[in-house]
Amino acid sequence: MQTLPDGAPATLGEAFAIINAATHPTLDVLQLMVLAEAAGKTLYEGMADQVALPAVQALLRHNGREELAHAHRVSRAIGKLTGSDYPVPAPEDNPYLAAPASSRPVTADMLAALAQTEFNGDALYENWARNCPNPDVAALLRQNGREETEHGQRLQQAAELMRAG
Repeated sequence: MQTLPDGAPATLGEAFAIINAATHPTLDVLQLMVLAEAAGKTLYEGMADQVALPAVQALLRHNGREELAHAHRVSRAIGKLTGSDYPVPAPEDNPYLAAPASSRPVTADMLAALAQTEFNGDALYENWARNCPNPDVAALLRQNGREETEHGQRLQQAAELMRAG
């Protein structure tokens, strides 16, 4: 099990509260983001497993794969800032996946609300990029942000598919 950074919150929800409040990409916040983004793959996979529509499953799994790619990009950003990447944990080693996730039914309304969260992720990454003096790190953050918007668009599409059928 990967250990949480010193002073890190114990739950994923608490970690997101800290991440979303951050205006600058500090080392502590970036480490939390690696863990949170890595957890995203598992969370999207769990949602896909609850849905019967193959097209919706595919959209959710696509988002999950990209969440893991985000974790690896943030890890590389940490490496560019410190000289050593922060390891991306496997699901079984991610402390934010140790406790069972609360399972809400996957509905069209839930996916539409989650889309807004993903759109907000683009704004968060863009803000961090603007406040980062390292252009290579800023580029990695912006790439993640652009993909967060794509996640939101996929979630909107998934919600529409669920409403239709």
